[in-house]
Amino acid sequence: MTIHTPGRSDPVGAEATKAWPRVGLVGAGRIARTGHLPAYAAGGVPLVAVCSATRTSARDLATAWPGDRLRVHATAAELAADPDVDLIDITTPPTGRAELIASLLPYGKPLLVQKPLAYTLKEATAITNKASAAGVPIAVNQNLRWAPPQRVLNEWITAGDLGEIAHIAHVHHFGEDERTWYTDHSDYLFIDHGLHYLDLIRWHTGRDPIAVAARAIHLPGQSALCPLTYTIMLRFGGPPLVASLTLYDAARSAAAWASNWFVNGTEADAHVTYTTATLHTATGKTISRTPHGEWVPDGILAAYTAFADALAADRLPPHHAGDHLRTLAMAEAAATSARSDGTWIDVPPPDVPQRSEGDHQR
Repeated sequence: MTIHTPGRSDPVGAEATKAWPRVGLVGAGRIARTGHLPAYAAGGVPLVAVCSATRTSARDLATAWPGDRLRVHATAAELAADPDVDLIDITTPPTGRAELIASLLPYGKPLLVQKPLAYTLKEATAITNKASAAGVPIAVNQNLRWAPPQRVLNEWITAGDLGEIAHIAHVHHFGEDERTWYTDHSDYLFIDHGLHYLDLIRWHTGRDPIAVAARAIHLPGQSALCPLTYTIMLRFGGPPLVASLTLYDAARSAAAWASNWFVNGTEADAHVTYTTATLHTATGKTISRTPHGEWVPDGILAAYTAFADALAADRLPPHHAGDHLRTLAMAEAAATSARSDGTWIDVPPPDVPQRSEGDHQR
């Protein structure tokens, strides 16, 4: 693979690669415009081409790109065949995503894909196995792992500052009470939006739950077709660990949006918000850090650079497709539980090869 050195250093971490693959962007919707473009512009990532469902939206995105002129392609196949594209970044909606991935496998280029790979674990597993058989690396854009305060928390956990984690609680207030393609999906709160938070529990603990129980409801008068609030409980084997997640997705004002993570260990307690990570030690010491940057665009840039680093080193990225399937299995089990009014549902091990060296690598 030919890779090229960007003009600017990576602002989100010294571990980022110094020579990055040139990107072809498939999709020119909201996440591409408001997330990927500013992320790649800030990091000096060599974005070289774009395509979308309509040529107009692709041209509009190309016009908004502040770097060198983007080549606008009519189809994803045409973009994949472009010799200047080293890596394909897929930002299209989940419906039809597996079929799109399958159509791009013959080109042999690494794929960075928005989550989820598909709306069902069965479909996502099938396309992951097809990609593995074709030798095509896939990384899934689980970018909350690299939101600046979450990076700080992960550093503390990895260094052993919290000791053994015994409890995690996430309480999140957001606002998506609207009719859109994503809130029209009945399991959106689990399979799409909430997937970030389920994934983060796996990321921080390095553990997979064996069962989940969830409840979700439609709020009176809501516009969205999907439920807009859930509570999820996770059951783990091995050392004791209690974990729960609560999401209320109908806050009436952006001023009410809030994200609170409470992580309690045998040596210290941590509290993480959108902006700040705070550690309270057993000796009474408090350490508070407000790192530079935001979840978007910094997390999106870091998901790309982590993939580029892994490709350069010929190893699995931490957010490879097989790892993503284990998060998706949790989400699907939670959605199933919610439809059964909170029945405990076992989380099945994904039907893919066992985890390899580099998996869960922070």
